[in-house]
Amino acid sequence: MAWFSRRKKNETSASQPEEREEAGQNLAGEAAGDPAARPGGEPDATGAPQRGPYDESEAPENPALIDGGALRLPILPDATMQFSVDRERQVVLGVVYVMGDSAVQLQVFAAPKSASLWEDIRVEVISSIANQGGRFQEAEGEYGPEIQAQMPAENGRVSVRFIGIDGPRWLLRVAVTGRGAVDPERGTEVLHRVLDDLVVVRGSQAIPPRELLPLALPQQGEPEPETPDTGIELPKRGPEIQEIH
Repeated sequence: MAWFSRRKKNETSASQPEEREEAGQNLAGEAAGDPAARPGGEPDATGAPQRGPYDESEAPENPALIDGGALRLPILPDATMQFSVDRERQVVLGVVYVMGDSAVQLQVFAAPKSASLWEDIRVEVISSIANQGGRFQEAEGEYGPEIQAQMPAENGRVSVRFIGIDGPRWLLRVAVTGRGAVDPERGTEVLHRVLDDLVVVRGSQAIPPRELLPLALPQQGEPEPETPDTGIELPKRGPEIQEIH
């Protein structure tokens, strides 16, 4: 499945997260971020972004972050960090923070230099949600336009917020599930905990737009695969876009 061109089997596009196998570990640390700062890396009067997600070129020094390849990841108190892994291809597809009643999934994609990738992808994601029998509404959130969906699941429907944040040559795609997807106050809390210190490392390698940027498991060693008992139904597959010729 793909976007506007043919892709090899099993490739992942910005509109199609793959099924995942999860490796997880409990991580504890101090939360960071100034609640009064501006959201989403929006610049202040000097042009400097006040909080993440940051591009590597503008991120403040923060040695406490975990090296996850294309993402520098914050350590959060009382949170479980899981890595979505395609074992067959030995590829890390994304990162999921599970925080009690909510979860935040991160995937980062290559994007064109001078275009808003999320604007295009959002239209296709909406179409795919409808084709799968889901329900949705568009809303203007703190990070820009987002999609609030009810996706078909084994036990009824699962609520998911899809958020896209465009950066220089990258797109961060965020999916919120659990209470954070339906409770605005809780959603704001979990998003800021994850995103305020997050850094995207685009790198200089040539990667076609809509392709995943390479993620990596932390150097401290690959955790054993686990399925957390959180009571939160994380989407096994996201909206899928059929190949267009």
